[in-house]
Amino acid sequence: MATIGTIAMDDDDEEASDTIPTVMSILAFVLSLAVLALTVMFWITEKEFGDLFK
Repeated sequence: MATIGTIAMDDDDEEASDTIPTVMSILAFVLSLAVLALTVMFWITEKEFGDLFK
């Protein structure tokens, strides 16, 4: 009977922290929600983007 070979992965305790990429991805998600909310708001009220600065 044939067996399937596997690759052993060592878990290093000295791996770099993923804090910065996680924070940046959360920030990007929040900003995209803000852009979506502005777009929907302008679409519903039929205003233009220039009206925001009047």
